[in-house]
Amino acid sequence: MRPATVADLPAMLGFGEELREQLGPAADRKRSRLGSAGNRSGLESRYAEALDDPQRHLVVAVADDDTPLGMALFTVAPANALLDAPALHVSHAVVADRHKRRGAGKALVAAAASFAEERGLDQVVVSVNPGSRDANRFFARLGFAPIAVRRVAPTGVIRRRLQCSDAPPVEHVVRRRSRRLGRIPARAALPLGPAETERPSPG
Repeated sequence: MRPATVADLPAMLGFGEELREQLGPAADRKRSRLGSAGNRSGLESRYAEALDDPQRHLVVAVADDDTPLGMALFTVAPANALLDAPALHVSHAVVADRHKRRGAGKALVAAAASFAEERGLDQVVVSVNPGSRDANRFFARLGFAPIAVRRVAPTGVIRRRLQCSDAPPVEHVVRRRSRRLGRIPARAALPLGPAETERPSPG
Protein backbone atom coordinates (compact mmCIF):
# COMPACT_ATOMS: atom_id res chain seq x y z
CA MET A 1 0.00 0.00 0.00
CA ARG A 2 1.09 3.57 -0.68
CA PRO A 3 -0.40 7.01 -1.29
CA ALA A 4 -1.48 7.60 -4.87
CA THR A 5 0.50 10.00 -7.07
CA VAL A 6 -0.10 11.79 -10.36
CA ALA A 7 1.75 8.94 -12.07
CA ASP A 8 -1.05 6.60 -10.93
CA LEU A 9 -3.78 8.59 -12.72
CA PRO A 10 -3.93 6.31 -15.81
CA ALA A 11 -4.35 3.23 -13.61
CA MET A 12 -6.91 4.99 -11.38
CA LEU A 13 -8.91 6.03 -14.44
CA GLY A 14 -9.08 2.38 -15.42
CA PHE A 15 -10.24 1.48 -11.90
CA GLY A 16 -12.82 4.25 -12.06
CA GLU A 17 -14.23 2.93 -15.32
CA GLU A 18 -14.57 -0.55 -13.82
CA LEU A 19 -16.32 0.97 -10.81
CA ARG A 20 -18.78 2.80 -13.07
CA GLU A 21 -19.49 -0.40 -14.98
CA GLN A 22 -20.44 -2.07 -11.70
CA LEU A 23 -23.11 0.60 -11.15
CA GLY A 24 -25.09 -0.77 -14.08
CA PRO A 25 -27.70 0.94 -16.29
CA ALA A 26 -27.56 4.35 -14.53
CA ALA A 27 -23.87 4.70 -15.29
CA ASP A 28 -24.42 3.48 -18.87
CA ARG A 29 -27.03 6.19 -19.46
CA LYS A 30 -24.71 8.84 -18.08
CA ARG A 31 -21.85 7.64 -20.29
CA SER A 32 -24.09 7.82 -23.37
CA ARG A 33 -25.07 11.43 -22.54
CA LEU A 34 -21.56 12.71 -21.82
CA GLY A 35 -19.51 10.59 -24.17
CA SER A 36 -16.58 8.45 -23.10
CA ALA A 37 -13.94 11.14 -23.69
CA GLY A 38 -15.76 13.81 -21.67
CA ASN A 39 -16.57 11.30 -18.96
CA ARG A 40 -12.93 10.23 -18.66
CA SER A 41 -11.77 13.86 -18.59
CA GLY A 42 -14.18 14.66 -15.75
CA LEU A 43 -13.03 11.61 -13.82
CA GLU A 44 -9.40 12.60 -14.26
CA SER A 45 -10.16 16.11 -12.94
CA ARG A 46 -11.87 14.72 -9.84
CA TYR A 47 -8.96 12.39 -9.08
CA ALA A 48 -6.46 15.20 -9.60
CA GLU A 49 -8.44 17.41 -7.19
CA ALA A 50 -8.46 14.61 -4.62
CA LEU A 51 -4.69 14.23 -4.92
CA ASP A 52 -4.26 17.96 -4.16
CA ASP A 53 -6.80 18.03 -1.31
CA PRO A 54 -5.19 17.46 2.12
CA GLN A 55 -8.59 16.44 3.50
CA ARG A 56 -8.86 13.51 1.11
CA HIS A 57 -6.41 10.63 0.76
CA LEU A 58 -6.21 8.46 -2.34
CA VAL A 59 -4.31 5.23 -1.80
CA VAL A 60 -3.38 2.39 -4.14
CA ALA A 61 -2.68 -1.26 -3.50
CA VAL A 62 0.35 -2.34 -5.52
CA ALA A 63 2.11 -5.55 -6.50
CA ASP A 64 5.77 -6.28 -5.75
CA ASP A 65 6.75 -4.48 -8.98
CA ASP A 66 4.66 -1.40 -7.95
CA THR A 67 1.89 -2.17 -10.46
CA PRO A 68 -1.37 -0.65 -9.10
CA LEU A 69 -3.93 -3.36 -8.32
CA GLY A 70 -6.71 -1.26 -6.79
CA MET A 71 -7.49 2.00 -5.07
CA ALA A 72 -9.61 3.67 -2.39
CA LEU A 73 -10.41 7.20 -1.23
CA PHE A 74 -10.26 8.01 2.51
CA THR A 75 -12.19 10.96 3.96
CA VAL A 76 -12.81 11.91 7.61
CA ALA A 77 -16.41 13.01 8.27
CA PRO A 78 -19.24 12.39 10.78
CA ALA A 79 -20.44 8.78 10.77
CA ASN A 80 -23.92 9.97 9.77
CA ALA A 81 -26.04 13.11 9.70
CA LEU A 82 -27.24 12.68 13.31
CA LEU A 83 -23.88 11.98 14.95
CA ASP A 84 -20.98 14.39 15.37
CA ALA A 85 -18.43 11.66 16.12
CA PRO A 86 -16.00 11.52 13.17
CA ALA A 87 -15.40 8.32 11.24
CA LEU A 88 -13.23 7.28 8.33
CA HIS A 89 -15.26 7.03 5.12
CA VAL A 90 -13.90 4.73 2.42
CA SER A 91 -15.25 5.33 -1.09
CA HIS A 92 -14.22 4.50 -4.66
CA ALA A 93 -12.85 1.23 -3.30
CA VAL A 94 -12.15 -1.04 -6.25
CA VAL A 95 -9.75 -3.77 -7.30
CA ALA A 96 -9.27 -4.42 -11.00
CA ASP A 97 -10.99 -7.62 -12.11
CA ARG A 98 -7.75 -9.05 -13.48
CA HIS A 99 -6.04 -8.50 -10.11
CA LYS A 100 -8.67 -9.91 -7.79
CA ARG A 101 -7.94 -12.73 -5.34
CA ARG A 102 -4.42 -11.46 -4.74
CA GLY A 103 -5.08 -9.79 -1.38
CA ALA A 104 -5.45 -6.24 -2.73
CA GLY A 105 -8.93 -5.79 -1.24
CA LYS A 106 -7.79 -6.84 2.23
CA ALA A 107 -4.76 -4.56 1.89
CA LEU A 108 -7.06 -1.61 1.20
CA VAL A 109 -9.19 -2.41 4.26
CA ALA A 110 -6.09 -2.88 6.42
CA ALA A 111 -4.82 0.51 5.24
CA ALA A 112 -8.18 2.05 6.17
CA ALA A 113 -8.04 0.51 9.65
CA SER A 114 -4.48 1.78 10.19
CA PHE A 115 -5.41 5.24 8.91
CA ALA A 116 -8.38 5.36 11.33
CA GLU A 117 -6.30 4.15 14.29
CA GLU A 118 -3.58 6.73 13.67
CA ARG A 119 -6.22 9.47 13.85
CA GLY A 120 -8.10 8.07 16.83
CA LEU A 121 -11.23 7.22 14.83
CA ASP A 122 -13.43 4.46 16.22
CA GLN A 123 -15.38 3.59 13.07
CA VAL A 124 -14.77 2.93 9.39
CA VAL A 125 -17.67 3.46 6.97
CA VAL A 126 -17.50 1.88 3.52
CA SER A 127 -19.64 2.86 0.53
CA VAL A 128 -20.63 -0.26 -1.42
CA ASN A 129 -22.76 -0.64 -4.53
CA PRO A 130 -25.89 -2.52 -3.31
CA GLY A 131 -25.97 -4.49 -6.55
CA SER A 132 -22.47 -5.88 -6.11
CA ARG A 133 -23.00 -9.17 -4.29
CA ASP A 134 -19.30 -10.01 -4.17
CA ALA A 135 -18.32 -6.65 -2.66
CA ASN A 136 -21.09 -6.80 -0.05
CA ARG A 137 -20.10 -10.33 0.96
CA PHE A 138 -16.44 -9.31 1.13
CA PHE A 139 -17.08 -6.43 3.52
CA ALA A 140 -19.57 -8.44 5.56
CA ARG A 141 -16.92 -11.12 6.16
CA LEU A 142 -14.63 -8.40 7.51
CA GLY A 143 -17.19 -7.23 10.06
CA PHE A 144 -18.95 -4.41 8.20
CA ALA A 145 -22.70 -4.23 8.89
CA PRO A 146 -25.26 -2.15 6.95
CA ILE A 147 -26.48 0.96 8.76
CA ALA A 148 -28.62 2.56 6.04
CA VAL A 149 -29.78 2.20 2.45
CA ARG A 150 -29.31 5.32 0.33
CA ARG A 151 -31.61 5.45 -2.68
CA VAL A 152 -31.27 7.83 -5.60
CA ALA A 153 -33.83 9.00 -8.18
CA PRO A 154 -33.93 11.78 -10.80
CA THR A 155 -35.97 14.78 -9.66
CA GLY A 156 -38.23 14.48 -12.71
CA VAL A 157 -39.09 10.88 -11.85
CA ILE A 158 -39.93 11.87 -8.27
CA ARG A 159 -42.25 14.62 -9.52
CA ARG A 160 -44.04 12.27 -11.91
CA ARG A 161 -44.51 9.64 -9.22
CA LEU A 162 -45.85 12.23 -6.76
CA GLN A 163 -48.42 13.32 -9.34
CA CYS A 164 -49.71 9.81 -10.04
CA SER A 165 -53.49 9.71 -9.74
CA ASP A 166 -53.46 6.65 -7.48
CA ALA A 167 -51.21 8.33 -4.90
CA PRO A 168 -52.76 10.58 -2.21
CA PRO A 169 -51.62 14.23 -2.18
CA VAL A 170 -48.52 14.85 -0.12
CA GLU A 171 -50.36 17.34 2.10
CA HIS A 172 -53.00 14.71 2.89
CA VAL A 173 -50.34 12.18 3.86
CA VAL A 174 -48.64 14.69 6.16
CA ARG A 175 -51.92 15.69 7.85
CA ARG A 176 -52.97 12.07 8.34
CA ARG A 177 -49.54 11.19 9.72
CA SER A 178 -49.67 14.14 12.14
CA ARG A 179 -53.10 13.12 13.47
CA ARG A 180 -51.95 9.54 13.98
CA LEU A 181 -48.81 10.63 15.83
CA GLY A 182 -50.90 12.89 18.04
CA ARG A 183 -52.68 9.86 19.50
CA ILE A 184 -49.42 8.11 20.47
CA PRO A 185 -48.34 8.68 24.10
CA ALA A 186 -45.17 10.73 24.38
CA ARG A 187 -43.25 7.88 26.09
CA ALA A 188 -43.81 5.64 23.04
CA ALA A 189 -41.62 7.81 20.81
CA LEU A 190 -38.28 6.24 19.94
CA PRO A 191 -35.27 8.23 21.24
CA LEU A 192 -32.53 9.29 18.82
CA GLY A 193 -29.87 8.74 21.47
CA PRO A 194 -29.14 5.94 23.94
CA ALA A 195 -32.18 4.25 25.44
CA GLU A 196 -33.45 5.95 28.57
CA THR A 197 -33.84 3.92 31.72
CA GLU A 198 -37.08 3.95 33.67
CA ARG A 199 -37.03 6.19 36.68
CA PRO A 200 -38.69 4.84 39.85
CA SER A 201 -41.88 6.63 40.74
CA PRO A 202 -41.61 8.86 43.84
CA GLY A 203 -42.83 7.33 47.10
